[in-house]
Amino acid sequence: MDSYLYRKHTTMNVSITVTSPTPIIAICNHKGGSGKTTTAWNLAQALNADDAGHLRRVLLVDLDDQATLTNRLAHQAARIGSPIETQPTIADALDGAPTTVYHYTPILDYIPADHRLAWVAAKMQASSPNHAFLARVLRHVEPYDYVLLDCPPSAGIIMINALAACTHTVIPVTPTEESWDGRQRMQNMIDEIANVLNKQITSLGAILTMRSPRSKTQDYYEALNAQAGLLGAVPHAVGLDADQRIYAAYEPIAQRIAQSL
Repeated sequence: MDSYLYRKHTTMNVSITVTSPTPIIAICNHKGGSGKTTTAWNLAQALNADDAGHLRRVLLVDLDDQATLTNRLAHQAARIGSPIETQPTIADALDGAPTTVYHYTPILDYIPADHRLAWVAAKMQASSPNHAFLARVLRHVEPYDYVLLDCPPSAGIIMINALAACTHTVIPVTPTEESWDGRQRMQNMIDEIANVLNKQITSLGAILTMRSPRSKTQDYYEALNAQAGLLGAVPHAVGLDADQRIYAAYEPIAQRIAQSL
């Protein structure tokens, strides 16, 4: 199985393949509402440039048939008067059609999702083998510095494909028992996939989302730091400046991720 995308540069008639792999980061938790999409969206923007100001190309892939990331991209684009395309989607690519990648900015691309992903997943489930569909799709996209997978909250065939294709994982966790349990189930699945399908998976750690000053939140913060390798915490923010405060919290997290890759 090919879990990596390789950068290929063409100069005149000479094609050079650089052997450094592109990190493919699966952002995942079995509990919905844990901040996966918010994490994918903000990390993608924060990873677009490093501390030295070097620009980095990022590809966002929406793997949830609820298409929350796709809708967020469309909403953000509409706010600045620049509507984006959302068809064809990852469902078409997984079903065998050519992969269509869209440009959100010159250095941030995306592959959208839609409700048909659930039907395509059922078709994938009936295939054998059925774990390498996404890896084949990613193998044919152009070079990127980072690929971020916004995973569904279920443990179905799409999640299996995401874990079989990725090189790294990040687990967002809210300070609730349900999200904590989802993190543990997610880690168990990652370990199983690593044993059977993809021995190259590396956990980058967890992100505590929707952090508040409550003492219970601090308990989760300390537990994540001890058990899962805490990358950072993101506040529960409301108000006109909520987006800016949330993004500011993701910037140092993105720096830690970039430094570890």
